Amino acid sequence: MEKSTKPSYEQGEQGNVPILFYISFGFSFFWMLLLVGLLNNSVAQALGAPAPTLMPTPAALCLGLVVANLATSFKCDYFSTKIGNGILNAMSVIGPLVPSGVLVYAIIAQAQLPMPVNDIAWGIMGLGIGCLLAIWSEILEGFTKKFSSRVAAVSVIIGAILYFMVSNIELPLSICAVCLAAPASLTLQYFLRGEVPPIEFVSRAESLKRHKLTWPIDVLNCLYGAVFGLALCMLSQSLDDVFTFAGIALAATIGGLIMIFVFSKNREKMMHGSVQRKIFPALVIGLLPMPFVDGGLQTLCLLVILVSFVCLVIVDLDALYLLTKKYHVGALYLIGRGQSPIFLGVGLGYLLAFISMSSGAFDSGQLSLISLVLVIALSLSVSFIDFDKDHLEDEREPQGTTPAITEDALGRMPWEAKCAVITEKYDLSTREAEVFTLLARGRGTTYIQEKLFISPHTVKTHVYKIYRKLGINSREELITLVEEEPLDGGAHSEE
Repeated sequence: MEKSTKPSYEQGEQGNVPILFYISFGFSFFWMLLLVGLLNNSVAQALGAPAPTLMPTPAALCLGLVVANLATSFKCDYFSTKIGNGILNAMSVIGPLVPSGVLVYAIIAQAQLPMPVNDIAWGIMGLGIGCLLAIWSEILEGFTKKFSSRVAAVSVIIGAILYFMVSNIELPLSICAVCLAAPASLTLQYFLRGEVPPIEFVSRAESLKRHKLTWPIDVLNCLYGAVFGLALCMLSQSLDDVFTFAGIALAATIGGLIMIFVFSKNREKMMHGSVQRKIFPALVIGLLPMPFVDGGLQTLCLLVILVSFVCLVIVDLDALYLLTKKYHVGALYLIGRGQSPIFLGVGLGYLLAFISMSSGAFDSGQLSLISLVLVIALSLSVSFIDFDKDHLEDEREPQGTTPAITEDALGRMPWEAKCAVITEKYDLSTREAEVFTLLARGRGTTYIQEKLFISPHTVKTHVYKIYRKLGINSREELITLVEEEPLDGGAHSEE
């Protein structure tokens, strides 16, 4: 009998609707700050300065975000500690305060600050946004893949609504909203402490042994990010009325809805180049008319590209959550490492567009053609690069083959089959099933934690949940339950 358990990506707590809403609302402040930083240059609006003067600030924000992501990835062991987590919390609060303080000073002094000052301020904001992403990613690590996917999508939708509200209120109120975003997010995190399931600590060294992201997907995400950066730079010049802000919010919302109703339904998780192939038509639809239209039609084309950008970021984040489950690696290590290429590309693309338009080397139509050619080249490369070889070699059983069964395995089959029946009957998660099987073999806590690379506390948590689901109170009762479990239509088998 084949063992039946849930897929590895559905390990963790199922969550419920209230918890999903609270976590999504807390996570939504990350998306709000990201959209504000990329598509609402408050400094330029407040000072009445020409847009090109301050255009590079979103590129600086992306640079700060990349630095934060890489720092949390390379120093994930430290940031998993109490002190490290406190630094993440502090930076997430300080990040938005710095550009807001610079803006307030510029308004009071009635002076235009040098561009490097603004760039540094927005770079620090990027650091804060990256820290906020790390905090919520670590929280989602304890839930199932399905729950994490829904949170990512719903949080984007809520974040888009918050972005629209912030972009259309008076400047003093918008500054306050930006400053209070991170504290509000962390406050929700504080009240959710009792609802967040415990997660096992996995060191960076152990994570590197279990899984590594490879350069093909990094390069691909970086180049796609550059295309989006070019589009975001051109879209920033269209921020002149409430309808444009509404269009941006609607585009982000559509991206979240596509994640819910399209991408999350695919069990391959749109991973390793698949999502890039899927968003290719949307990019062509957005880029192809660009050289021949202007005004509202051009803005509409850019909004279509924005939908693709939101989809790529969400689905990439969603796929990284899957890999943390599949390979049992730390979220801080993988999320920061995996998201960095996208935002590095966005920053480079934004800077390239700014330099090109400021110097007069290219206009928006020519940049659109360059982007279209790049996207077509990327789409062709995706068709020939075998991303599955890099990442999916352990995720699927070879088709048309049956693993060989040894004599030792044949001797264990009745007992293992009973454990599989109990696992399915009582709806144990994959990790709980692993712990349950080892308990049924008489293994102790020390052996289980070393075998599964989890802490003693996590072992005890799983044991408690197993006992509760099975309605037992001791290991003796667990062994008895396995022994008395019918096998093959009521026949009993001995160990």
